[in-house]
Amino acid sequence: MTSSNYFPREEYEGRWKRVWDAMRAKGYDHLLVWSRGAGSYDRLGNGLWLTNFANNGTGQDWADDVQMGAWTFSAVLFRDGRAPELHSAQPPQETEYAKVVCGELIVHEPSLITGLPEYFRKHGIEGRVAVVGDDVLPGLYDRRLRSLTPQIEWVTDEWFLLEPQRVKSTREQEAFRTAGDITTHALAAGMDALIAGESSAEAAARTAMEIMRRGGCFSRIDMHHGAHAERFLLGDMLYGYDTSVPKKGDMVRGWIQGPIFQGYWLDPGRTAVCGGRPTKEQRHILEGATEVCRTIIKAIRPGVTARQLGVIGEKAASLYAGDGIDLNLGIFGHQMGIFYGPHIIPAGDPGALEDIGGKQGASANEIMVREYEKIDEPYEPGMLIAVEAFMKHAGVGMSGLEDHVLVTEDGCEQITNTPFYL
Repeated sequence: MTSSNYFPREEYEGRWKRVWDAMRAKGYDHLLVWSRGAGSYDRLGNGLWLTNFANNGTGQDWADDVQMGAWTFSAVLFRDGRAPELHSAQPPQETEYAKVVCGELIVHEPSLITGLPEYFRKHGIEGRVAVVGDDVLPGLYDRRLRSLTPQIEWVTDEWFLLEPQRVKSTREQEAFRTAGDITTHALAAGMDALIAGESSAEAAARTAMEIMRRGGCFSRIDMHHGAHAERFLLGDMLYGYDTSVPKKGDMVRGWIQGPIFQGYWLDPGRTAVCGGRPTKEQRHILEGATEVCRTIIKAIRPGVTARQLGVIGEKAASLYAGDGIDLNLGIFGHQMGIFYGPHIIPAGDPGALEDIGGKQGASANEIMVREYEKIDEPYEPGMLIAVEAFMKHAGVGMSGLEDHVLVTEDGCEQITNTPFYL
């Protein structure tokens, strides 16, 4: 490991211990975590969080049964109570392995998919192996891997790492504060451009410049306006922006999504009006989304639950309800980390669905989606929460806002602080 790593080895060792504790709690002796990088961020964060490894390359590897995505996929293996192993197929001369933090690095050339089964047989790995990453490993490769490992019972547990990653360390919190500062300035630059009447592309460019000049990165920048912004949450399907120019009086919206700093994900957003002079109706939904978020953030502290925040947010939103106005998403936020946390803050109390389920003959479990599993689990210091609200008024526009906070010992700390545009 080089001295340029943002996190020291002790940080990773603490993460490994939490993973081992979670494995013992579930009765797992072996765990394999897949990551896909190389031009993509699909679960790259898991491998990065565990070993500080990120695949390089373009991510445009062809699907074949020889190399099998050698430049795109890697895997971290936990076994026998030892420090995790990083398994990759990228040649050492092509990859900066010096920064990797793990127990052992095993390079399988030319194919990780065929190399892993041979490694498992050599080391007597058989029986149940928990796996995280079925959602990113292509079927072609997964079928080949399973056909070569008949001695293994693969146990999919996609949400396994969420518990070890739930509470952020002191150093991780510092990374999030840096990410928050980057997006605070970047989003303000993009919104100022839209308000001034610059094109969506120009606004995105100003946003990207602020992110990149401050050492950050992004996955998508959405800048859009007018009728399109009323109908759709995000901008142009391919890029998130185009060269169209907002007219004075158009509602304009900007959003940043991505692994902003050290692979940690934020997705803040803001809404305003081109020209800076909203109508009474526009101001109403701008203030509504803002007040919902402010009210929820004010209520966040250790011990509060997502269900309680959902009820608080719904009450605040009800003050702005009216003919033609509705909450567009039905959620008020979610947890954050190396990617979107699935545990959400519902808009209201989803427990009300139990009554609906009883009347319709469906069980509560069939109605309540898995994202609600943790809504009664109290927040703890060190957790990162995204708070968001959307209000849509037909013919007027859609107002959206999102900020991020760290739960502290006695409340919370807001880390994204782009101005509100009221």
